[in-house]
Amino acid sequence: MFLKTAELKKIMKAGLKRQGLIVGTVEGHYLVYTDSWGVYLGVEYASNKFKAAIMEIIGDIPEAWECYRYTINSEKDIQQEKVFDYPDPYENWKRAKDFAVIAPIFFHAWPHEYIVCQRKSDLKFVVADRALTNSVFSRNELETTVETMPERPSILDGVLYFKNETTIYWVHTESPGSKALEVLFPHLKGISFFEDDWRQKEALEDVEDVEEDNADVEDGAAEEEQLPY
Repeated sequence: MFLKTAELKKIMKAGLKRQGLIVGTVEGHYLVYTDSWGVYLGVEYASNKFKAAIMEIIGDIPEAWECYRYTINSEKDIQQEKVFDYPDPYENWKRAKDFAVIAPIFFHAWPHEYIVCQRKSDLKFVVADRALTNSVFSRNELETTVETMPERPSILDGVLYFKNETTIYWVHTESPGSKALEVLFPHLKGISFFEDDWRQKEALEDVEDVEEDNADVEDGAAEEEQLPY
């Protein structure tokens, strides 16, 4: 899995508190999602850390072919309701024929920071919460004999899909606000971040890996203890 379990646990907890967290075991995969993001991971590739995070948050892992929406009631108890109409992430990813590149800029609109992505089909810009993207990605939890980091995200209906050999992770884009749409992004018109000279991916990933290594040590101390596409 190319997602950092400690960060994933944070956004799962936040989702449970806000709009509810949907967790299921379907088609041989763990399916975990909210209205803002989701992850679809082959059961055989799920780490003990990942399963322990789910157990810690909702107290259970659904049986095969079961999916539930978990919410917290006024008494602070977790309630569950069966979900029948859940997404098919693999089919959605296959339908996402357009793709995007992550631009080497960040957009800040208090209190959030966003990554900026450029869509290939029309070179328009979209933004996604950095806390749901860059902060969650990590090569340190890859099953190195099976997995690689995902490349450019696919995009469909305002949703970014990141996929590798075992995992599909998706994030809904957000509105950057009228000022960015009317003033900032028009000034970037004519720039294509798909051109090779904008791509300094390798150097940036090296820097992020050093930061992640340090963060993982801190997280470990604080917390304890394939899809054939």
